[in-house]
Amino acid sequence: MTSLLARLRDAPGGPQVLLRAFLGVTFTYAGLQKLTNRYFFDAANPGSIEAQLHASITTSPVGALLRLSAHDPVLVGLLIAFGEVAVGLGTLFGLFGRVAAAGGMALSFVLFLSVSFNTTPYFYGPDIVFFFAWTPLVVAGCGAWSVDAVLATRHARELAAAGAAPGQQAPDLDRRAAIRKVASALTLASFAAVTAAISAVIGRMSGATSGQSSGAPKLTPPATGSGGAGASKGTAIGLVSAVPLGTARQFTDPAQGIPAYVVRPSESSYVGFSAVCTHMGCIVSFFQPALQFRCPCHGSIFSAVSGEVIQGPATAPLPSIRIEDSADGTLFADG
Repeated sequence: MTSLLARLRDAPGGPQVLLRAFLGVTFTYAGLQKLTNRYFFDAANPGSIEAQLHASITTSPVGALLRLSAHDPVLVGLLIAFGEVAVGLGTLFGLFGRVAAAGGMALSFVLFLSVSFNTTPYFYGPDIVFFFAWTPLVVAGCGAWSVDAVLATRHARELAAAGAAPGQQAPDLDRRAAIRKVASALTLASFAAVTAAISAVIGRMSGATSGQSSGAPKLTPPATGSGGAGASKGTAIGLVSAVPLGTARQFTDPAQGIPAYVVRPSESSYVGFSAVCTHMGCIVSFFQPALQFRCPCHGSIFSAVSGEVIQGPATAPLPSIRIEDSADGTLFADG
């Protein structure tokens, strides 16, 4: 153990090996987890990429870009997932190390602006920490224990064998080294594509989830024109009969276009809340036995009757949405 630590300490870039291992494994896992989770691309699920994009629109400083991205959430989700896999494997193997690290910084910064920008205190949000964790690899590269270093050493030996002086150009050998590096990248990309495809197939066959399925079905808005004079109460979101006593149903907030819940805590009362956790913007799940909303990301718990925080780290209640019912049995939400 002592000799291994000494080798890590003394090798050029050796101290970066543990950081590379952590970031590489984490980003590879993050990308594969998205591809494995069959609900990630399911617009009807509160944990889907579409729901997450809509949830972040109102809290992110780049909300306009997120609104644009929400027009094709599946493409955005695929780009994020494959980007994480590419960054993770490139870092883990140390191939095009600085490029991979720069990609990791970019992904972390985008996630920071989209998801954790309003986290308080700021160090509770992981994305800003990941952003700065990439900086040593961007500045110094992956170090000696990497494919980049192995290829560079081989190229240096070929130059020495050809009698090239230090700094002297050797176009044929340089071109051969470049082709070798691109071929290595294509091999790794092929491995990543096969791994991603297998993960996606396994996820859909096994029914793997991210743990964000709410257990609350989605309301179906009534046919256009239903509600009669009650339409002045807001936007029709569903029928009273679709929300049994003591349950919740999902709907899309017509005012903001974000995931929301309507809850029926008593026979004649209906309350509505944003489904966006006030801590870091995750989509909360409905827990029926206790009439609670629970955040699957960091464990915050909210009352499904008042929206108030029962357990942190969230400190602000879920924003309420006015819900009214009409004489013909239609539910309306503001917006």
